Amino acid sequence: MIFITGGVRSGKSAYAEQRALALGDEKHYYYFATGAAFDEEMKKRIIRHQQDRIQQEIKWTTVEMQVEIPQQINQLSSNDVVLFECVTTWLSNVLYLSEQQKNRSEYINNCIESLQKQLQNWQVQGATIIVVSNEVLDELPSKYEEVNLYRKLLGNLHQWLVQHSHEAYEVQFQLVQRWK
Repeated sequence: MIFITGGVRSGKSAYAEQRALALGDEKHYYYFATGAAFDEEMKKRIIRHQQDRIQQEIKWTTVEMQVEIPQQINQLSSNDVVLFECVTTWLSNVLYLSEQQKNRSEYINNCIESLQKQLQNWQVQGATIIVVSNEVLDELPSKYEEVNLYRKLLGNLHQWLVQHSHEAYEVQFQLVQRWK
């Protein structure tokens, strides 16, 4: 597993796609897109990412998901590459949907554990997993409880991802720093 983080518009997505493409065209490429087009800005960003992938030499199988990984993608092999884009959007989706749950905390924990188990299963199956996230933890604590919950969960998830990754990178201004 390869973990790539960075600020918004830092070049991390382009770097993640380059890393995936460098693995060779004999691979089967999955692009797990977690963004939902709730507003015009997000619609434009999704279209831009889709157009970027269309222009590439390899064909991506795009899997659109908000929280749960579709069941048909449970089994992967060493011939498969997963680009999971992105953790911060996925976690936002989890928190949004958790507001409708009876036991919010349990729902959030179950979603996070489910994602972690799936990533580990794919690693055991031999797939290459590239996980992209945004770096939002450098700012001061918020006066809003929900923002602090998000930061706490994201920080814990980032630590878990780095611990279970073979490589970890931070991208800023299209400059790549390898941390692990």
